[in-house]
Amino acid sequence: MKTFKCKRLRQFLFGSIVLTFLSACQNVPSNLGGDAGPLFRRGIVSIDEGVLNFKACYVNKSEQINDHTGKLKKRLSRTGAPAVYAEMSGDHIAPGEAWQVYKVHMLGGNQFTCAHELSGNEFRAAGNNPLWIADLREEGIFVQNYGRLAQLIFPRSKPINLGNGYEWSSTAKGLDFHSLTLRLLEQSCVDRFGIEYEYASEMTLNGKVYKGCGRRGNLEIRTLPGLYTTLLPGINSLGRFISLDITSENNAFLTQDYRNRQPLIVQKGTWKRLSSGKIVVHLTDIDGREENEILIFQRDKQGGLALKGYSSTYGSSGLRLERVGPERVFRRFNRPIDNL
Repeated sequence: MKTFKCKRLRQFLFGSIVLTFLSACQNVPSNLGGDAGPLFRRGIVSIDEGVLNFKACYVNKSEQINDHTGKLKKRLSRTGAPAVYAEMSGDHIAPGEAWQVYKVHMLGGNQFTCAHELSGNEFRAAGNNPLWIADLREEGIFVQNYGRLAQLIFPRSKPINLGNGYEWSSTAKGLDFHSLTLRLLEQSCVDRFGIEYEYASEMTLNGKVYKGCGRRGNLEIRTLPGLYTTLLPGINSLGRFISLDITSENNAFLTQDYRNRQPLIVQKGTWKRLSSGKIVVHLTDIDGREENEILIFQRDKQGGLALKGYSSTYGSSGLRLERVGPERVFRRFNRPIDNL
Protein backbone atom coordinates (compact mmCIF):
# COMPACT_ATOMS: atom_id res chain seq x y z
CA MET A 1 0.00 0.00 0.00
CA LYS A 2 1.24 3.45 -0.89
CA THR A 3 -0.03 6.62 0.76
CA PHE A 4 0.74 10.05 -0.65
CA LYS A 5 0.08 13.17 1.41
CA CYS A 6 -1.36 15.95 -0.70
CA LYS A 7 -0.63 19.56 0.27
CA ARG A 8 -3.47 22.01 0.02
CA LEU A 9 -5.31 19.42 -2.07
CA ARG A 10 -8.82 20.54 -1.26
CA GLN A 11 -8.26 24.18 -2.19
CA PHE A 12 -6.41 23.47 -5.42
CA LEU A 13 -8.40 20.58 -6.82
CA PHE A 14 -11.96 21.00 -5.64
CA GLY A 15 -13.00 23.64 -8.17
CA SER A 16 -11.60 21.80 -11.20
CA ILE A 17 -12.11 18.16 -10.27
CA VAL A 18 -15.77 18.27 -9.33
CA LEU A 19 -16.64 19.62 -12.78
CA THR A 20 -14.67 17.02 -14.71
CA PHE A 21 -14.06 14.19 -12.24
CA LEU A 22 -16.01 11.69 -14.28
CA SER A 23 -14.19 12.20 -17.58
CA ALA A 24 -12.20 8.96 -18.04
CA CYS A 25 -11.69 5.11 -18.47
CA GLN A 26 -10.79 2.12 -20.72
CA ASN A 27 -13.15 -0.86 -20.79
CA VAL A 28 -15.45 -2.07 -18.05
CA PRO A 29 -16.89 -5.56 -18.60
CA SER A 30 -18.18 -5.73 -22.17
CA ASN A 31 -21.71 -6.83 -21.29
CA LEU A 32 -22.32 -3.82 -19.08
CA GLY A 33 -24.34 -1.31 -21.06
CA GLY A 34 -26.34 -3.31 -23.61
CA ASP A 35 -26.71 -2.68 -27.32
CA ALA A 36 -25.97 0.99 -27.97
CA GLY A 37 -24.81 0.94 -31.58
CA PRO A 38 -21.27 0.38 -32.78
CA LEU A 39 -19.92 3.93 -33.00
CA PHE A 40 -18.90 5.89 -29.88
CA ARG A 41 -18.51 9.65 -30.32
CA ARG A 42 -18.21 12.69 -28.07
CA GLY A 43 -18.74 16.37 -28.73
CA ILE A 44 -21.18 19.27 -28.60
CA VAL A 45 -24.91 18.94 -29.32
CA SER A 46 -27.01 22.00 -30.21
CA ILE A 47 -30.51 22.54 -31.56
CA ASP A 48 -31.69 24.83 -34.36
CA GLU A 49 -35.40 25.06 -35.21
CA GLY A 50 -36.02 21.64 -33.74
CA VAL A 51 -33.09 19.97 -35.57
CA LEU A 52 -30.26 18.50 -33.52
CA ASN A 53 -26.70 19.24 -34.67
CA PHE A 54 -23.54 17.56 -33.50
CA LYS A 55 -19.94 18.76 -33.67
CA ALA A 56 -17.51 16.02 -32.63
CA CYS A 57 -14.59 16.94 -30.41
CA TYR A 58 -11.66 18.20 -32.49
CA VAL A 59 -13.71 18.24 -35.71
CA ASN A 60 -14.68 21.54 -37.36
CA LYS A 61 -17.62 20.17 -39.32
CA SER A 62 -21.12 20.00 -37.81
CA GLU A 63 -23.71 17.40 -38.82
CA GLN A 64 -27.32 16.54 -38.12
CA ILE A 65 -28.20 13.69 -35.79
CA ASN A 66 -31.35 11.76 -34.90
CA ASP A 67 -31.67 11.01 -31.19
CA HIS A 68 -33.68 7.84 -30.59
CA THR A 69 -33.39 8.26 -26.80
CA GLY A 70 -35.16 11.65 -26.60
CA LYS A 71 -32.66 12.80 -23.96
CA LEU A 72 -30.86 15.45 -25.98
CA LYS A 73 -33.83 17.67 -26.88
CA LYS A 74 -35.24 17.23 -23.39
CA ARG A 75 -31.97 18.38 -21.82
CA LEU A 76 -31.57 21.43 -24.06
CA SER A 77 -35.21 22.39 -23.55
CA ARG A 78 -35.06 22.00 -19.77
CA THR A 79 -31.85 23.98 -19.24
CA GLY A 80 -32.32 26.54 -22.00
CA ALA A 81 -28.62 26.20 -22.83
CA PRO A 82 -27.69 26.68 -26.51
CA ALA A 83 -25.43 23.61 -26.51
CA VAL A 84 -24.29 20.74 -24.30
CA TYR A 85 -21.43 18.23 -24.22
CA ALA A 86 -22.47 14.61 -24.78
CA GLU A 87 -20.99 11.14 -25.18
CA MET A 88 -23.12 8.87 -27.36
CA SER A 89 -23.22 5.61 -29.28
CA GLY A 90 -25.05 5.03 -32.54
CA ASP A 91 -25.24 3.52 -35.99
CA HIS A 92 -22.83 3.84 -38.91
CA ILE A 93 -22.54 7.09 -40.83
CA ALA A 94 -23.65 7.41 -44.45
CA PRO A 95 -23.05 10.48 -46.64
CA GLY A 96 -26.06 12.79 -46.64
CA GLU A 97 -27.78 10.98 -43.78
CA ALA A 98 -28.09 12.02 -40.14
CA TRP A 99 -26.19 9.95 -37.57
CA GLN A 100 -28.57 7.73 -35.60
CA VAL A 101 -27.97 7.95 -31.82
CA TYR A 102 -29.21 5.03 -29.71
CA LYS A 103 -27.57 5.63 -26.34
CA VAL A 104 -26.39 8.67 -24.36
CA HIS A 105 -23.57 7.79 -21.95
CA MET A 106 -22.93 11.25 -20.49
CA LEU A 107 -24.74 14.56 -20.82
CA GLY A 108 -23.50 17.85 -19.40
CA GLY A 109 -20.61 20.27 -19.80
CA ASN A 110 -19.40 22.47 -22.67
CA GLN A 111 -16.77 22.56 -25.42
CA PHE A 112 -13.97 22.62 -22.83
CA THR A 113 -15.10 19.20 -21.58
CA CYS A 114 -13.52 17.71 -24.72
CA ALA A 115 -10.09 18.33 -23.18
CA HIS A 116 -10.78 16.14 -20.15
CA GLU A 117 -9.99 12.60 -21.34
CA LEU A 118 -8.71 10.93 -18.14
CA SER A 119 -6.27 8.73 -20.01
CA GLY A 120 -5.17 5.55 -18.22
CA ASN A 121 -8.44 4.90 -16.40
CA GLU A 122 -10.66 1.97 -17.21
CA PHE A 123 -13.38 3.36 -14.98
CA ARG A 124 -13.88 6.33 -12.70
CA ALA A 125 -16.32 6.62 -9.81
CA ALA A 126 -16.74 9.80 -7.78
CA GLY A 127 -19.00 11.71 -5.44
CA ASN A 128 -19.27 15.20 -3.96
CA ASN A 129 -20.55 14.85 -0.40
CA PRO A 130 -17.85 14.35 0.73
CA LEU A 131 -15.59 14.66 -2.31
CA TRP A 132 -14.04 11.31 -3.29
CA ILE A 133 -12.65 9.67 -6.43
CA ALA A 134 -11.87 6.03 -7.24
CA ASP A 135 -9.99 5.24 -10.46
CA LEU A 136 -9.89 1.70 -11.78
CA ARG A 137 -6.62 1.27 -13.69
CA GLU A 138 -4.60 -1.64 -14.99
CA GLU A 139 -2.08 -1.27 -12.16
CA GLY A 140 -4.63 -0.97 -9.34
CA ILE A 141 -7.54 0.95 -7.83
CA PHE A 142 -6.56 4.50 -6.89
CA VAL A 143 -8.74 6.07 -4.19
CA GLN A 144 -8.62 9.74 -3.26
CA ASN A 145 -10.50 10.60 -0.10
CA TYR A 146 -10.34 14.37 0.21
CA GLY A 147 -11.65 14.32 3.74
CA ARG A 148 -8.30 12.78 4.74
CA LEU A 149 -6.21 14.52 2.05
CA ALA A 150 -4.65 11.22 1.06
CA GLN A 151 -4.48 8.75 -1.83
CA LEU A 152 -4.64 5.00 -1.33
CA ILE A 153 -3.64 2.42 -3.93
CA PHE A 154 -5.33 -0.97 -3.73
CA PRO A 155 -4.40 -4.13 -5.66
CA ARG A 156 -6.91 -4.76 -8.41
CA SER A 157 -9.13 -7.82 -8.10
CA LYS A 158 -11.39 -9.68 -10.50
CA PRO A 159 -14.92 -8.19 -10.33
CA ILE A 160 -18.01 -10.00 -9.09
CA ASN A 161 -20.98 -9.95 -11.48
CA LEU A 162 -23.98 -8.46 -9.66
CA GLY A 163 -26.40 -8.85 -12.56
CA ASN A 164 -26.95 -5.10 -12.86
CA GLY A 165 -23.31 -4.21 -12.40
CA TYR A 166 -19.97 -5.26 -10.96
CA GLU A 167 -18.17 -5.17 -7.64
CA TRP A 168 -14.46 -5.01 -6.85
CA SER A 169 -13.07 -5.80 -3.37
CA SER A 170 -9.52 -5.30 -2.14
CA THR A 171 -7.36 -4.61 0.91
CA ALA A 172 -4.13 -2.70 1.42
CA LYS A 173 -1.65 -3.07 4.27
CA GLY A 174 1.03 -0.68 5.39
CA LEU A 175 1.23 1.51 8.45
CA ASP A 176 -2.55 1.06 8.56
CA PHE A 177 -4.95 -1.56 7.23
CA HIS A 178 -7.51 -0.42 4.65
CA SER A 179 -10.43 -2.25 3.05
CA LEU A 180 -12.27 -1.31 -0.14
CA THR A 181 -15.43 -2.37 -1.93
CA LEU A 182 -16.29 -0.56 -5.15
CA ARG A 183 -19.55 -1.06 -7.04
CA LEU A 184 -20.57 0.06 -10.51
CA LEU A 185 -24.30 -0.20 -11.10
CA GLU A 186 -26.04 0.25 -14.44
CA GLN A 187 -28.56 2.94 -13.56
CA SER A 188 -28.95 6.63 -14.33
CA CYS A 189 -27.11 9.03 -12.03
CA VAL A 190 -27.10 12.83 -11.82
CA ASP A 191 -24.47 14.75 -9.83
CA ARG A 192 -24.88 18.03 -7.97
CA PHE A 193 -23.96 19.99 -11.11
CA GLY A 194 -26.74 18.40 -13.16
CA ILE A 195 -24.40 16.24 -15.25
CA GLU A 196 -26.06 12.97 -16.19
CA TYR A 197 -24.22 9.63 -16.21
CA GLU A 198 -25.27 6.12 -17.15
CA TYR A 199 -23.78 4.46 -14.03
CA ALA A 200 -24.22 4.91 -10.31
CA SER A 201 -21.31 4.05 -8.04
CA GLU A 202 -20.87 3.09 -4.41
CA MET A 203 -17.61 2.86 -2.50
CA THR A 204 -17.20 1.35 0.96
CA LEU A 205 -13.85 2.46 2.39
CA ASN A 206 -12.92 1.12 5.82
CA GLY A 207 -16.58 0.53 6.57
CA LYS A 208 -17.80 3.98 5.50
CA VAL A 209 -20.14 4.16 2.49
CA TYR A 210 -19.69 6.81 -0.23
CA LYS A 211 -22.27 7.40 -2.99
CA GLY A 212 -21.65 8.85 -6.43
CA CYS A 213 -21.79 8.37 -10.19
CA GLY A 214 -19.56 6.40 -12.56
CA ARG A 215 -18.43 6.26 -16.15
CA ARG A 216 -16.04 4.71 -18.64
CA GLY A 217 -12.99 6.58 -19.87
CA ASN A 218 -9.70 6.44 -21.80
CA LEU A 219 -11.53 8.76 -24.16
CA GLU A 220 -8.45 9.59 -26.20
CA ILE A 221 -7.80 5.94 -27.01
CA ARG A 222 -11.47 5.25 -27.76
CA THR A 223 -11.75 8.16 -30.19
CA LEU A 224 -8.22 8.29 -31.65
CA PRO A 225 -8.98 5.92 -34.57
CA GLY A 226 -10.44 7.87 -37.47
CA LEU A 227 -9.82 9.78 -40.67
CA TYR A 228 -7.24 12.60 -40.79
CA THR A 229 -6.51 14.75 -43.86
CA THR A 230 -4.59 17.77 -45.12
CA LEU A 231 -3.83 19.58 -48.36
CA LEU A 232 -0.15 20.38 -48.94
CA PRO A 233 0.43 23.32 -51.30
CA GLY A 234 2.21 22.64 -54.59
CA ILE A 235 4.50 24.91 -56.61
CA ASN A 236 3.32 23.91 -60.09
CA SER A 237 0.21 21.95 -59.22
CA LEU A 238 -3.02 21.99 -57.25
CA GLY A 239 -1.17 20.56 -54.29
CA ARG A 240 -1.11 17.14 -52.66
CA PHE A 241 -4.11 15.82 -50.73
CA ILE A 242 -3.16 13.40 -47.97
CA SER A 243 -5.51 11.22 -45.93
CA LEU A 244 -4.60 8.89 -43.07
CA ASP A 245 -7.07 6.31 -41.80
CA ILE A 246 -6.15 4.56 -38.55
CA THR A 247 -8.41 1.80 -37.24
CA SER A 248 -9.16 0.30 -33.85
CA GLU A 249 -7.50 -2.90 -35.13
CA ASN A 250 -4.24 -0.88 -35.44
CA ASN A 251 -4.25 -0.84 -39.23
CA ALA A 252 -3.11 2.29 -41.05
CA PHE A 253 -3.98 3.45 -44.59
CA LEU A 254 -2.28 6.52 -46.01
CA THR A 255 -3.35 7.96 -49.38
CA GLN A 256 -1.55 10.65 -51.40
CA ASP A 257 -3.35 12.39 -54.27
CA TYR A 258 -1.23 14.81 -56.32
CA ARG A 259 -4.42 15.97 -58.09
CA ASN A 260 -2.81 15.55 -61.50
CA ARG A 261 -5.15 12.88 -62.90
CA GLN A 262 -2.66 10.18 -61.97
CA PRO A 263 -3.54 7.16 -59.78
CA LEU A 264 -3.52 7.67 -56.03
CA ILE A 265 -0.50 6.51 -54.05
CA VAL A 266 -1.80 4.07 -51.42
CA GLN A 267 0.32 2.99 -48.47
CA LYS A 268 -0.65 0.41 -45.85
CA GLY A 269 0.77 -0.62 -42.50
CA THR A 270 0.09 -0.53 -38.78
CA TRP A 271 0.07 2.02 -35.97
CA LYS A 272 0.41 2.07 -32.21
CA ARG A 273 0.20 4.61 -29.43
CA LEU A 274 3.19 4.84 -27.09
CA SER A 275 2.93 5.55 -23.37
CA SER A 276 4.37 8.99 -24.11
CA GLY A 277 1.30 9.75 -26.24
CA LYS A 278 3.14 9.65 -29.57
CA ILE A 279 1.49 7.75 -32.44
CA VAL A 280 3.87 5.62 -34.50
CA VAL A 281 2.71 4.73 -38.04
CA HIS A 282 4.73 1.95 -39.70
CA LEU A 283 4.02 1.73 -43.44
CA THR A 284 5.07 -1.57 -45.02
CA ASP A 285 3.25 -1.53 -48.39
CA ILE A 286 3.05 1.05 -51.17
CA ASP A 287 0.83 0.25 -54.14
CA GLY A 288 1.32 -3.47 -53.51
CA ARG A 289 5.12 -3.28 -53.14
CA GLU A 290 7.10 -3.68 -49.94
CA GLU A 291 8.39 -0.57 -48.24
CA ASN A 292 9.58 0.49 -44.80
CA GLU A 293 8.61 3.98 -43.68
CA ILE A 294 7.98 5.15 -40.12
CA LEU A 295 6.05 8.32 -39.31
CA ILE A 296 5.80 9.60 -35.74
CA PHE A 297 2.91 11.89 -34.85
CA GLN A 298 1.85 13.78 -31.74
CA ARG A 299 -1.78 14.66 -31.23
CA ASP A 300 -2.18 18.39 -30.58
CA LYS A 301 -4.76 20.23 -28.48
CA GLN A 302 -7.03 20.59 -31.52
CA GLY A 303 -7.12 16.82 -32.04
CA GLY A 304 -4.91 16.87 -35.14
CA LEU A 305 -1.83 14.73 -35.77
CA ALA A 306 1.41 16.69 -36.12
CA LEU A 307 4.43 14.94 -37.64
CA LYS A 308 7.47 14.93 -35.36
CA GLY A 309 11.04 15.05 -36.62
CA TYR A 310 12.24 14.56 -40.19
CA SER A 311 10.58 12.40 -42.85
CA SER A 312 12.13 11.47 -46.22
CA THR A 313 8.68 11.95 -47.78
CA TYR A 314 7.48 15.07 -46.01
CA GLY A 315 10.73 16.61 -44.80
CA SER A 316 10.55 18.70 -41.65
CA SER A 317 8.00 21.22 -42.90
CA GLY A 318 5.52 20.54 -40.12
CA LEU A 319 2.99 18.18 -41.69
CA ARG A 320 -0.27 18.31 -39.74
CA LEU A 321 -3.34 16.16 -40.40
CA GLU A 322 -6.71 17.42 -39.23
CA ARG A 323 -9.28 15.00 -37.88
CA VAL A 324 -12.35 14.96 -40.15
CA GLY A 325 -14.30 11.84 -39.19
CA PRO A 326 -14.53 8.39 -37.60
CA GLU A 327 -12.65 5.34 -38.79
CA ARG A 328 -13.60 3.62 -42.05
CA VAL A 329 -15.57 0.73 -40.54
CA PHE A 330 -18.14 3.29 -39.35
CA ARG A 331 -18.48 5.00 -42.74
CA ARG A 332 -20.91 3.12 -44.95
CA PHE A 333 -19.39 4.31 -48.21
CA ASN A 334 -15.60 4.27 -48.28
CA ARG A 335 -13.83 6.41 -50.84
CA PRO A 336 -10.12 7.25 -51.21
CA ILE A 337 -10.98 10.84 -50.33
CA ASP A 338 -13.69 10.92 -47.68
CA ASN A 339 -14.78 14.05 -45.88
CA LEU A 340 -17.03 12.35 -43.39
